[in-house]
Amino acid sequence: MGFAQDDRILSKAAYAEKIYLQFDRENYAAGSTMWFKALVANAVDHKPSERSGVLHVDLIGPEKQIINQKLVKIVDGSGNNHFEIPKKMPPGLYKIRAYTRWNRNFSNDFIFSKYFRIFPYQPKDDVGIQNINIVDREGEIFLEAMFNPKQLDSLQKRKILVGLDFNTAKKDSVEIKENDGFYKLSYKLEEKPDYVGIHMLTENGFTARKTVGLDESKVDLQILPESGNLLAGTINFLGIKALDFKGDGIYAEGIILNKDRDTITKFKTNKFGMGVAVLEPKNSEKYVAKLTNINLNTSEYPLPEVLEKGSIVSARRTGDRISLIASTTNKTDSVIIRSSFRGIKLFDIKGAVKDGQFNTSLPSKGFPQGIICFTLIDEFEKPVAERLYFNDTGSEPLSIEVNTNKNEYNSREKTNLNIQVKDSMGNAIDAEISVLAISQDPLGKEQKRRNSIIPYFYLTSELRGEVEHPGLYFNRDDIYRLRDIDALLLTQGWRKYKYDTTGVSIDYQQEPVLAIDGKVNGAIFNQPKEGVELSFMALGDQPVIQTFETDNLGRFIFNIDFLNEETREIVIQSKKGGNKRNFEININDPEILPVDFENRLKIEKPDSIFSEIVNYEQRQQQRQFSYELAEGINQLDEVILEAYQMTEERQKTAELAGKPDVVINGKDIQDKEKDWSFGLYSVLMFNFPDDIRIQRDIEEPGGALQAKVMGGGGTTILMMDGMVVNNLNYPLIPNIPPSEVKSVEIIRFAKHFNRLYQQAYPFVSPMEIPPTGDVISIYTHGKKGIFGAQKPKGILRTTIKGYSPEKEFYQPNYENKERFESEEPDLRSVVYWEPQLKLENGEPAQVSYFNPDNAKEIMLVIEVITPNGQIGYREISYPVKQRDTSDISN
Repeated sequence: MGFAQDDRILSKAAYAEKIYLQFDRENYAAGSTMWFKALVANAVDHKPSERSGVLHVDLIGPEKQIINQKLVKIVDGSGNNHFEIPKKMPPGLYKIRAYTRWNRNFSNDFIFSKYFRIFPYQPKDDVGIQNINIVDREGEIFLEAMFNPKQLDSLQKRKILVGLDFNTAKKDSVEIKENDGFYKLSYKLEEKPDYVGIHMLTENGFTARKTVGLDESKVDLQILPESGNLLAGTINFLGIKALDFKGDGIYAEGIILNKDRDTITKFKTNKFGMGVAVLEPKNSEKYVAKLTNINLNTSEYPLPEVLEKGSIVSARRTGDRISLIASTTNKTDSVIIRSSFRGIKLFDIKGAVKDGQFNTSLPSKGFPQGIICFTLIDEFEKPVAERLYFNDTGSEPLSIEVNTNKNEYNSREKTNLNIQVKDSMGNAIDAEISVLAISQDPLGKEQKRRNSIIPYFYLTSELRGEVEHPGLYFNRDDIYRLRDIDALLLTQGWRKYKYDTTGVSIDYQQEPVLAIDGKVNGAIFNQPKEGVELSFMALGDQPVIQTFETDNLGRFIFNIDFLNEETREIVIQSKKGGNKRNFEININDPEILPVDFENRLKIEKPDSIFSEIVNYEQRQQQRQFSYELAEGINQLDEVILEAYQMTEERQKTAELAGKPDVVINGKDIQDKEKDWSFGLYSVLMFNFPDDIRIQRDIEEPGGALQAKVMGGGGTTILMMDGMVVNNLNYPLIPNIPPSEVKSVEIIRFAKHFNRLYQQAYPFVSPMEIPPTGDVISIYTHGKKGIFGAQKPKGILRTTIKGYSPEKEFYQPNYENKERFESEEPDLRSVVYWEPQLKLENGEPAQVSYFNPDNAKEIMLVIEVITPNGQIGYREISYPVKQRDTSDISN
């Protein structure tokens, strides 16, 4: 599909989609659920997209491993889903990525991404890697660190392997031997890096990782001329951006000096590390900015070269008008300033040049709300200078009315809400809303800074790079917010604007519904086969049958939009002339989207609000644990494995990988076998989807089935009868007859995973082994059958991915008297979540939920999108009086 011709389109990025995910919170405890709502909208007008009905959402670990994937069904631009975070998930930095197939045409510009931290379910001591320092020895710089591997691995004896990952893109690994009970790293550095990631690997496969900043006093100062160039002989505005060692904005003060060391001007930054300096540079002069850091050390940063000839354009807010100044050294009697909005041309302003300048002002109400791009163009319509400007209309297009049935509530009392959305004329309108209720202390502080619906659609979705605490720019109680937005656009301005003029080629088609496509080739000459009759069957309790005849290139397509489940087994069979034929059937797989990860963000220095949330959540978990202990409530895995019979094979597995979390008895597998089942994996797929996902090898079209543990560490290896299976034999396992299986057992976050992985993949580099992973252990009666699997001709049996099932948010019901009087503590910090609530025909939405025990104040967050692309945001709070919980353990 191509683009429609429109002379107003300045950038093909105007055809992109904006993807927005709203989360219930910013960071998560291991063992919790991550809830999210997804919006897919046109980039230009924010109307719900009609191009895409499928959203791909990935949960990515710190070592760039995809831990879990969701296919979210998008209807009228909206959908929702969740990720379960296991209690065993290692703490650290993780990433969520969301994209449509269509948006892959626009590079990474419109692929949604968000980083967040997982913290331990209960407090955990930092072990393994300590005392990391940079040491200067007679002019040579060394990285030093101490390791205590025995805190992780009691059987550790002789040596450890240490991997180093520097911000300079350099990587290295060293072997360290024990010396008098110590393991010490002393690594010579050619230059001092900003940060380093350290990975320790013990002899028995235990790992520890830490990323630290090595120069916490270092400031990265960026000086960015307003429209790209410093022009001699005219007043220039400079954007100033000061970043700390983690890349976060930091307050700074400094001066600008000329080559004679005279102070020309001073500057300082705001709380986000951004500021503005004014300079009238002289031709051939050289300037530097000078900073003094917290250690009283000074650093100097050169300014860009001063140009004798060129052009710049400047924009300023003057009351309710926008003032524009174009300066040029070109011999011309007029200039043109083009205004555009999200890649669409608004209008051109042509004006006479006097003394090298053109000045004008325009009413701000004549422009839409959001980022306006002013471009100075030459007579050939080529841009010579550009400036981004945020236009604030002073009012919100929507009003969100939220009424509670009381002003104050008690814990465990029901809150009833009445919610209505109105336009600027006060008329009730149709809309879709999400309702989130959270404990104000401490999640409310985090909510005010986050990238909610308004800052995302108006600001961050249109700029490349990270915007720190975007929610604060839209706090109307902050009198400096417009000044700060202008400083942001000066420092993160037109060079990082997504609606530029870079070329876009259409390599990926729209995906309005979920479908699979592929090609049929001849069995002998491997040529595309036209007119082949294909019968498609999606197996299960309610099979679905379709037929298709291949085109002249041997292509076929089947609609699978009905698959509201993680995976489904399918069979495609070929015929021609009414007879079965041995054609080669292949399903196309989309190109795998590469994984990137910002290593600098791993640096372990969370802010005070994050630390407060972690401490709060862990205290609540400890209260819950104390209650369960007092009531004699056992942990789930203890109950499951109570009657576990430790055979010789199971003992071998336990020693290698640990005890299982889930045991599926062979009889249960055999009882669930259907007439159409064709092996172990086909039974597991349909009957145990919460524990095991069976999917086709995405690296190989039409490839073998693979098994993956759900809720685990991201990578799964297989064991059989106490022995690790070499990965080359994995394709032989799916067709094992269920009658031969004694049990299938799941070990999440297996111990000694490094060693197990090396046995399964014997040629892998030790530093490329995933840090965590899981084991599926299969036990058979006679160790038979795995070498009897044959891939039939003319028929393709495989598994395909369907939409990820949605899950209802749980909340207790205290209308039950026994439940209300229960001493079990209700410690929810996320109190209520309703991601997709429709407001239709002017009728308000009715919402109700029960308040928890631990919250003194509840914050309500309502996000809104309308069918015509208007967006809105509202938050209110109300107090909650806590019940007497003195009889509950603290």
